[in-house]
Amino acid sequence: MISLQSLLKSSDKITDHLPSLLSNSSLILKNINEGLHSTRFAGKGENFWQFKEYSYGENVASIDWRKSASSKKILIKQNEKELSKTIYLYFDNSLSMNYQSNYSSHSKLYISALLTLSLCKLFSYNKEEVFIFNSEVKPIKCSNNINNFNNSFLSNNKIHNLPHLNLFKDKSLCFFFSDFMFEKKDLNNLLYKFKKRGILGYLIQVLDPMEISLKFEANVMLKDLETKKTISLHKDKDILNAYQKKLNELEMELKKMCFNSGWKYFKFITNQNIGEFLIDLSKTFALNKK
Repeated sequence: MISLQSLLKSSDKITDHLPSLLSNSSLILKNINEGLHSTRFAGKGENFWQFKEYSYGENVASIDWRKSASSKKILIKQNEKELSKTIYLYFDNSLSMNYQSNYSSHSKLYISALLTLSLCKLFSYNKEEVFIFNSEVKPIKCSNNINNFNNSFLSNNKIHNLPHLNLFKDKSLCFFFSDFMFEKKDLNNLLYKFKKRGILGYLIQVLDPMEISLKFEANVMLKDLETKKTISLHKDKDILNAYQKKLNELEMELKKMCFNSGWKYFKFITNQNIGEFLIDLSKTFALNKK
């Protein structure tokens, strides 16, 4: 079981150093502080800011019926200080994510949770409304209270459970962390429906270095963490080539899904520098601002 205390400590270390890392590039810093976030936030303040068209999941009590009648659209009032965008963070906690080779200091699950927490703190600092999906695939609001993230988020599921479409607000922003080594029909259907509701996001494939290179000396016994089946693998050029072909096909399939839905694809190897990766990721945030 992953140590929650260790995870939170590592996340604090990353986010504490992130501002200094970001300051190395004025362009990235601008994207973080100005591109992704509005200079004013809509919210529960007293000062009226603007009208906006009602989206699924928003408070019905905020609807201005007089303005809606005159414009023939359902409009709600926005006041300053409200959150400008809702962020959803999901990381795969199926058994296959427990994999960790000798080439990495942490499992794929640990790294995915760490990236999730780091992004949560980054967005929360900029006053965004952030939800993280727990092990029961239910969104828990963690932007105002990071303590809502507890051990229940780290419990394994035997299968890959994607969040239900109805749990997302229209025009929100999502981050999905997984190795995506499963049947992707449901994922493809979900992204297709997201596109119709203006929900944008990122598929971030998290892989162990061993899964990239498949390095081993001679014969090795591999065990499927989910099915518990074992297979004896020999260091054979044809086997390695076939594996590399399958891995490349998976990446191309994920990229195609992202292209068709307006999402973005990133790959993270568990021995990479997380701070540098978040900087690269942040360069694209402004592109998703509505």
